[in-house]
Amino acid sequence: MVEILIGVAAGLVALLVVLTVLLWFSARRQPETAKQVVKRLLKLSLRAKLKLAWRLLGDARVPLWVKTIVPLLILYLAMPLDIVPDFLPVVGHLDDLMVLVVGVSLFVRFTPLAILEEHLMTLERAHDKGAPP
Repeated sequence: MVEILIGVAAGLVALLVVLTVLLWFSARRQPETAKQVVKRLLKLSLRAKLKLAWRLLGDARVPLWVKTIVPLLILYLAMPLDIVPDFLPVVGHLDDLMVLVVGVSLFVRFTPLAILEEHLMTLERAHDKGAPP
């Protein structure tokens, strides 16, 4: 029985790795503007990234189906049942990390670029001035 669970867990982790690689390759084909926005996004502090996510969730111009990614991601991470049980060493927590990476990538990828850039610029200006955004 344990062998079956480990096999299923390994298969699901492999699927998540494939999805992450596909997202990475699709990100490489983005226009140069999108790549620059992603670079600017990665330079933000964790606090600023959380503020950005909160602003995007509150923005009416972001499609509702994109906004549902964040609550679903939080729900999955808070749920005691996982794709791969956490009692399996390394692999058990690796699935949570992969789901988090894929979820955040999808949220950023499908948020309209102009809206993402607008909120990012606001946060960067506030950071440069030293004032809260």
